[in-house]
Amino acid sequence: MSTKKHHYKSMTNPDFLGSWDFEEGENRTLIINSVKEGEVVGDGGKKDKCVVAYFTTGLPMVLNMTNMKAITIAHGTPYIEDWVGKSVSVHVEQVKAFGDIWDALRISTTAPVKAKPKVKVKPILKKESEEYEKVVAFLKGQSDKLFDVAFKGPDNKYKISATLKAQLEKEHKS
Repeated sequence: MSTKKHHYKSMTNPDFLGSWDFEEGENRTLIINSVKEGEVVGDGGKKDKCVVAYFTTGLPMVLNMTNMKAITIAHGTPYIEDWVGKSVSVHVEQVKAFGDIWDALRISTTAPVKAKPKVKVKPILKKESEEYEKVVAFLKGQSDKLFDVAFKGPDNKYKISATLKAQLEKEHKS
């Protein structure tokens, strides 16, 4: 049985999102709720003022200049008020800093693409079809209901012309 290991840095500043919070190759889409000036307590109790992005879910993230520029490019505005409600894509990259290679959070310069909702195209109901006979049988089985109530089922499933609807109403009554 494997247990999740804890990176030592997750113990030094657990209040902020860090590279240690990501699985290898993980990419997260987060929605910005607010961006504010904040204070981070680092090693040895040293306090630093910084810019912090708060998301609609999860931990906040300290924004460095690289990530603020990335948000500006991704969303076309340098104004933090305009970033609220915008999605960002966050991942881990290895960067050279302070004479060494480090894992760092990076925000993509491309805004995440919202998935377009799939529009379900209803098939057209034709009189000379097996589906038409099934609809007629269904409506006859609903003879105790008003036509408009019974018709909702087939109308949700098929695209039905006004002429065919009138014909189905006659079938429902017979």
